[in-house]
Amino acid sequence: MSFKIYKGDAVVADGESPLTITGIDPNTDVSEGEYQATRVDGDNESERVDIPSFTTLPIDVTGVTLSPKTSSAESGEDGSRQLSATISPSNATNKSVSYAIAPTTNGLSVDNSGLISWTDAVADGEYTTAVTTADGSFTDTHVLTLTEPELEEPDPEEGD
Repeated sequence: MSFKIYKGDAVVADGESPLTITGIDPNTDVSEGEYQATRVDGDNESERVDIPSFTTLPIDVTGVTLSPKTSSAESGEDGSRQLSATISPSNATNKSVSYAIAPTTNGLSVDNSGLISWTDAVADGEYTTAVTTADGSFTDTHVLTLTEPELEEPDPEEGD
């Protein structure tokens, strides 16, 4: 036995149960009666019955990628790096993320938009920033390497 789903006068889905209504945004409330269903038996179609109210399913996050994956700078001076988190799939319902940086160091921070900032007091070393999705707790990381500035060697040709 097959079914038809109507929105107004248009058939939006037909076939065997279960049927899928497409074209509705994820996580959307649909009111009772906006869609109607009929049962089809051969050439006979039942009267339309209102479909109860429902909420479409959200689109779950399947991963996150942080860009760039690494960066480097010299210690002893203020600096910053902007990270970009890309959520998969691109049409996921909840794209919220949080950032954390380790090891915890005075003068080193990452804000809610992925901007890493450090002061001239942060020592050389490796600092890992993790991004975590609110939906599914997927993570990715970025490694910032701060190195001591290279001292310029005096040019032996100069200064005679």
